[in-house]
Amino acid sequence: MKRPYIPMVVIVSALGFLFSSCATSGGAGYGELAAQGVDVFAGKNWNAPRRNNMYDRWEFNTDGTFHFWHVHHGEALDRGVYRYRLKNGTITITKEGREETAAYTYTFSGKTLTLTPVRPGDGGAEPGLSGGHHEMGALPETTTAFTKAR
Repeated sequence: MKRPYIPMVVIVSALGFLFSSCATSGGAGYGELAAQGVDVFAGKNWNAPRRNNMYDRWEFNTDGTFHFWHVHHGEALDRGVYRYRLKNGTITITKEGREETAAYTYTFSGKTLTLTPVRPGDGGAEPGLSGGHHEMGALPETTTAFTKAR
């Protein structure tokens, strides 16, 4: 008498292994990818916390730029295009056509991006860089947690 369940067990086990290995190989988190030098911002959108029916939305492109929108009561106000550069866990931001820059350290936890301003003299910051400037369109001046948007 043949036992048909033995080949079935082998097939099910092989499929389980295949699917579990696929899930882990492509599932590196933002923090892991950033440590590998991947531009983890490109093609992603992030929303700052809502306050009084307002929030900021940053829409990152794959060319090293992002569009800054300030959404007030559902109306999107255009804050312009910004350039960004990633280096050693820091994102440096420059508004198109402006000289001044803002720098932030960044960390990821799940679908949350936390930006912390780097002030001149902070370790790891390039000389002359500072945190958010109102002249640059109200970039965050304090630590801010963004959530991944669709």
